[in-house]
Amino acid sequence: MPLSEASLTSLPDPRGFDPVRFPGTAEGETWPPPNFDFQASWLREPGMAFERDPSGGIGLVRPYAHMRMLADLENAHLLLDIAPGTHDFRLLRLVPAALRCVERIRPGDPVPGPLLDEDPEPVAEHHLYAATSELVARLALTAGEEGEALAEAMRRTPPGPSMFEAAIAHCITKGGFPMATMAPLGRRLQLLANAHARVLAAAASQPDYEAMERMVRRTRDALGNDRRWAGDLLTRAMEGLLPIIGRPRRTSAALLAGAEAAMRRPLPLEAPTRLIREQLVLRDQLLDLSVFWHRLAAAWLAVDPDTTDRREIEALARNALRRLALEPLYRLPG
Repeated sequence: MPLSEASLTSLPDPRGFDPVRFPGTAEGETWPPPNFDFQASWLREPGMAFERDPSGGIGLVRPYAHMRMLADLENAHLLLDIAPGTHDFRLLRLVPAALRCVERIRPGDPVPGPLLDEDPEPVAEHHLYAATSELVARLALTAGEEGEALAEAMRRTPPGPSMFEAAIAHCITKGGFPMATMAPLGRRLQLLANAHARVLAAAASQPDYEAMERMVRRTRDALGNDRRWAGDLLTRAMEGLLPIIGRPRRTSAALLAGAEAAMRRPLPLEAPTRLIREQLVLRDQLLDLSVFWHRLAAAWLAVDPDTTDRREIEALARNALRRLALEPLYRLPG
């Protein structure tokens, strides 16, 4: 069944849907907090930071001797002697999710907006550059003197928000193309680049689904290996959750792949209105996925399979199953 903009509106309000409670939070406590206010003194040293390693892991940067340590944040509390369930333990488990939104986390930095259910940030320039590069490659293959000239001008123009205006001006003043032709073409292509950049930004800000899946698997294994709970209802529920918990990750990947494939398909670039609309629908669905799953994915990472209260694990499993039952959220354009 084809996905339409109307079908996405049938989803419930994501911010009021089955609210997520992070394991270990006290009654009335708001979590995540507004800042990474670690309590351990060594985690508040000047120069301390967390950042993504080129391999995709988390780098723990220490302030002395330019030391850098690659840390598995799901087990770092053991190395750092932080007790499970404590304030610093839960903050540490927020770091991977936060690093999907920003380049570096320092003590005292604000928690990124997506983890606080705030509205999306403006599109970062590097996403606009990537979308524009895709368009330049496509223009180069497009028959038509105007498209080829615009592609060549964009290659010679420094990347930035004013890239299209500068390239169009070059085509008009240096190439002799009429403004009546180049200006509307450039404007339509700029709208298309902005739409695809929004898709790239929404895809980049998706939760760490793989980390959530690993924690669901670890929690199921811990329950199943405990003879007291090997066959109880929660263990069975976790067994049922395991085969389907990867659905949001697969949907996110499929939506991004569909958006990128659409940008490569032959289409008259003089009239890209339909393609712009498709990109915006895909971006909206990626945003819906992100908002429904960001807090829940981060909450699963706050679990310590051996010590977290079973009632809190049960609540997270219920949250996940209810979100997985929202069929329009995972329906791909057809």
